[in-house]
Amino acid sequence: MNRRKFLKIGAITSGAVLVGGVGGHFALDHRLSTKNEVLRNLSFSSLKEAQEELDRLEKIVLLDPNKIQLLGDWSLHQNLIHCAQSIEYSLIGYPKHRPKIIQNTIGKIVFEKFGTQGYMSHDRNDPIPDATPIEKEGDLQIAFNRVRKSISDFENYGKAYEPHFMYGKLSKSEYEKAHYLHLADHLSAMKG
Repeated sequence: MNRRKFLKIGAITSGAVLVGGVGGHFALDHRLSTKNEVLRNLSFSSLKEAQEELDRLEKIVLLDPNKIQLLGDWSLHQNLIHCAQSIEYSLIGYPKHRPKIIQNTIGKIVFEKFGTQGYMSHDRNDPIPDATPIEKEGDLQIAFNRVRKSISDFENYGKAYEPHFMYGKLSKSEYEKAHYLHLADHLSAMKG
């Protein structure tokens, strides 16, 4: 680890200790290191890989929607629209943000942790703060198309990305990582 990265992580960790105490820091680290329950262990290193898995699932769903097993309280439709919303909001802006102090401390620690370990562990039934509510049931073809379009729009976007509601300002490569880790966490809870 180079000196600059070491100092950055040290400053972020110090901020987390100030905000939540040492115990809070270790509790947060444990929660982030504990994988969610999964039906499959998926990991992606690009949005292209995530898109390939979405395409595979879509073929199964279009043949027989009852062949998909899901973990959690959300339907397949809700999971897909939530994933699309997350990508869309990186382009148009999230409806509500965590305070800057949280983004610059805990948010940075969380993002760094997910990126380092190669997977995200989050509450898959938790909507994006103040996001448009998602209907439990809906047209799955439209939902798959919306995720596909959000990925394409993200990849072809020519402007600065909007800050993430929890992680703050991210570069294109950081945002891509956030999106494919998020997709992997949701898709790991699906099996067909």
